[in-house]
Amino acid sequence: MKQFLIEEESEKKNILSMHKSLMKEQTRATGELDENERILRKAISAGCLKNGSLKRQKSTGKLYYKKESTKQIGKFVRFFPDMTFAFEDGSRKGKWVCPQLANATATEITTQQTTADNESKIATEIKKGWKKLETLRAEGVDLTTLDKVYDTQVVGNVTLYRPKGSSTNFTPNTSTADFNKDQLSFISTFEQKGYKLNPSRIEQSTLVKVTDKDLGAPADLFPNGLVMWYNPNTQDDIKRNDGSVLSDVLSNQSIDRQACRKNVTDYFETFRRKNSIVIDPATINKAKRIVQACKDEHYGKWGIAGGGNRLDNYLDILSGNKEGGPTSYGDDSIWRIK
Repeated sequence: MKQFLIEEESEKKNILSMHKSLMKEQTRATGELDENERILRKAISAGCLKNGSLKRQKSTGKLYYKKESTKQIGKFVRFFPDMTFAFEDGSRKGKWVCPQLANATATEITTQQTTADNESKIATEIKKGWKKLETLRAEGVDLTTLDKVYDTQVVGNVTLYRPKGSSTNFTPNTSTADFNKDQLSFISTFEQKGYKLNPSRIEQSTLVKVTDKDLGAPADLFPNGLVMWYNPNTQDDIKRNDGSVLSDVLSNQSIDRQACRKNVTDYFETFRRKNSIVIDPATINKAKRIVQACKDEHYGKWGIAGGGNRLDNYLDILSGNKEGGPTSYGDDSIWRIK
């Protein structure tokens, strides 16, 4: 009977020991001890803790660094990862510091923030059509031609790729909701006039490119720029507003001499006022073709109604044959006729 009780007590101790071991493993699994160990080992590497060793409390599994006090020989001090210390005999407690550890932590935070910023930038650029190398590989792109076919940019340690010629594409929904709404509203206004956004590369070969500046967009509306396109060879694809300052020119496209008198005058006066009004390039281009036709047909032949010299003078100025007209290059070159 006595032997049986001894064996039973031994079994209880074994079970209790296994239970404590399991509890320690579960505590390790939470990651808390791993973090504590990381802090202490960094302090050791930095030289803040030396001439001692890492220990773990048997009852709690709590990690600490144990060393002999340099001032009180024979007394041992425990340094804990929460930056506190305690003498094993209970005679003293306090805080310990490690400047190198603080600097390392600050560097880690900065690195983590930089990584987060880079990841956010990469996500935005992907919305704009840029792709990672692994994406191109999965799509079966010939990687040997990347330098010839793709533009590249590097964000952090990641290289992004986009087909050459795609830089003029505008990608919505890459800013705040209100800002994006204003951008789309501006674009919609010109799409209704016949402008195109992001045409294919084949379409671009027959279209004229204009920028947000050409279209009169507010300076801060498109931080990354905007490019739209229009067809200069058709009359019906660009719709005008009745309030256009060139509406009379556009409404009478005939080269009838009397109509041309007004067309040339209106076009010249609009050019003269160009800095105080905003007119989209396609509208100017259409009106210019009409005025060019008027010059080709009626220059020097305005008849007896009078005003011929004045109209020829307007045409000479607009052609660059006299001072005061549009230059052959620069922001006002679109107004120049031949």
